[in-house]
Amino acid sequence: MATLDDILTTLKNGVIAINNLSQATQKYNPGQYTSSVITSVSGSTLVTTGAGRLIYVTVLVRGTGDGFCYNAANIATATSSVAIGVCPYAASGTYLVNSIFTSGLVVSPGAGQSVCVTYSLN
Repeated sequence: MATLDDILTTLKNGVIAINNLSQATQKYNPGQYTSSVITSVSGSTLVTTGAGRLIYVTVLVRGTGDGFCYNAANIATATSSVAIGVCPYAASGTYLVNSIFTSGLVVSPGAGQSVCVTYSLN
């Protein structure tokens, strides 16, 4: 007959397995939130702080240069070393990015661009 320790260990292992499965499938999340439209006129915008995943970049209006998305907690720290995605200028459309951010999400559209992003938070 199983002891109480055996039963609790089995229950614990089941919880750990469910948690691991949840984390593994999180990257397939279609996105919880969509930002408002961010234009080159408004410039770099802090969309959210904290950890999450950038799912899509949608280019609504083409521009004359690429924009970028950054893993940054504020606009001042949004530099090329923390870029996680591109807002391509060549064509309007929705682009799958699927990148993790840990600090926050800053979006900086290219010249003439209007974009929005779809993302999930942890």
